[in-house]
Amino acid sequence: MIPANYRNSTNNSERRIFNALEGILDRPDWLVFHSLVIRQHTTKLMGEADFVVVVPGQGIVVVEAKSPQSVTYHDGEWDLPGTPATHKNPFTQIDGATGSIRSFLLREGAIDGDEPFARLVWFTSLGRHHFDNQSPSHLDFFEWELAWADDLTRPAAAIERVLKETIAWFSKAKDVVYTPSSLTPSKCHTIEQSLRGDFTIERDSRDAFFERQVLEAQALAEQRFALDLVEANRAVYFDGPAGSGKSYLALQAALSAIKRGERTLVTCWNLAMAEQLREQVSTLRGPSSVCDLGSLMLRAAGLDEHPSSTTRDWYEDTLPRLAIAGLATRPQLRGFRNIVVDEFQDIAASPRLLDFLLALAGPDVHFVLAGDAHQQIMQPESAYVDPYATLKALLPDLVLARIQRNCRHAPNLIHESEQILGHPFGFTSYLLPAHTPGGADQIAVTPDTSTHSLVSVLKLLTQQYGNADVVVLSPRGTHSLAQRALDEHTNANAADLRWLQANLGISPQHIRYGSISALKGIEVSAIVLTDVGQDSQRWAAEHGLSWNDLLYVALTRAKSHAVILREG
Repeated sequence: MIPANYRNSTNNSERRIFNALEGILDRPDWLVFHSLVIRQHTTKLMGEADFVVVVPGQGIVVVEAKSPQSVTYHDGEWDLPGTPATHKNPFTQIDGATGSIRSFLLREGAIDGDEPFARLVWFTSLGRHHFDNQSPSHLDFFEWELAWADDLTRPAAAIERVLKETIAWFSKAKDVVYTPSSLTPSKCHTIEQSLRGDFTIERDSRDAFFERQVLEAQALAEQRFALDLVEANRAVYFDGPAGSGKSYLALQAALSAIKRGERTLVTCWNLAMAEQLREQVSTLRGPSSVCDLGSLMLRAAGLDEHPSSTTRDWYEDTLPRLAIAGLATRPQLRGFRNIVVDEFQDIAASPRLLDFLLALAGPDVHFVLAGDAHQQIMQPESAYVDPYATLKALLPDLVLARIQRNCRHAPNLIHESEQILGHPFGFTSYLLPAHTPGGADQIAVTPDTSTHSLVSVLKLLTQQYGNADVVVLSPRGTHSLAQRALDEHTNANAADLRWLQANLGISPQHIRYGSISALKGIEVSAIVLTDVGQDSQRWAAEHGLSWNDLLYVALTRAKSHAVILREG
């Protein structure tokens, strides 16, 4: 019996036949399909066969179950009181189902076309003795195509009788060829596989990834209310921890301005983030300029590239002065109606950079800026400033919009990251569900095991997310574990080195790697943070960098999983 049990909604007539057929114990090779839905119907949108009985070596019977109070057949019209369709011809129902099933099995190659098909209308509420046949011959049906309540006690005989009579009748038909023996056990098995249509669908990482994308998009869309609240202001600063959606809001402000046809600058200090912004804005046609601030200053100064040897003074003093002077002869580079700056904290402590930014503005400029004071890792901690307060001094009408709802990270990733760093990140709520997969893990490594541990973790993460959505970060770029492995300045085994050399890189099919500072603008599903130990802490201290903020920035680059390879 397929299925093995009838549904709770099954009517009494079908239940009686189901129980009768299920009770056949001496025909183990028979197949019985109950309530077979026919979507590939040949005459209407869909149909259903109450029962399809496949009998090896004999044929296939399509059964229509009826439980009427009475049956009247007169002048080719049926009257079946007590059934849903009182005047519907039951054989018409069978013919539509039979034709559709036969056509489907032929297309599937499950049958050859000479297998016998028989019809049976089974009146489970009436006994044979009620049948008063005043017309011994009918063009519409044969009497042996009817079964009664009496037949429920001998269902196998009823099925075999209609097959026998059908085969005998059509053996006389010139254009009909029935070969019961062609319905072999092997062919019956093929029919079973075709009609069952069994399949199993299991959720995999791709489903989870797409679901996560939908959830993130919905969460970010919910954050847009903040932009609606402040869009009438001339200057707005979005302040919030990593993952609060402030970059999204700044970008949305830029896109809206470009759609309005307003000349708009979208910029930031970080090269990786500038590239992401460029990709997102490139979908729109309009008067926009998207680039990192360093490249923009080179263009304004009339220079092709930075000097081969540069210091912090070059970027924060010399180049801005040259760029401001160059704007006087390059008016096409200034006069923006909208200036949108992401990761503003990277330039907040550099007065000359701010002067250059203001020099780009037109007379009726509209500023939208986004930043996080705890991500000022591009400079010593002693040079940290309050980004908002610094900008407020230059733009007195600046409005602060503080966002503290997380809309990017799996909540558990943030909770565990906060425990690792020992302080809260400043979120008041999360827009992604609490059950969103994610977390932060720490793995203890030694110089001898660090490379193998990195390879093992990367294999697991890339299996789930793919190479493009996993990044290896380190406080130190050129001296990082990944770079040492690529340069073969490590005692790792050859297999691990070959794997890293084949999989680390900058192309989309590779796993990206780099310093936290260089890749601070990225957002990926998973990051692996290496070189977390006393050597890197001493290096950070020597450069006056906040160790805690470095780790905070690194951990929050991941949206789902972060793994720290902790030394010592």
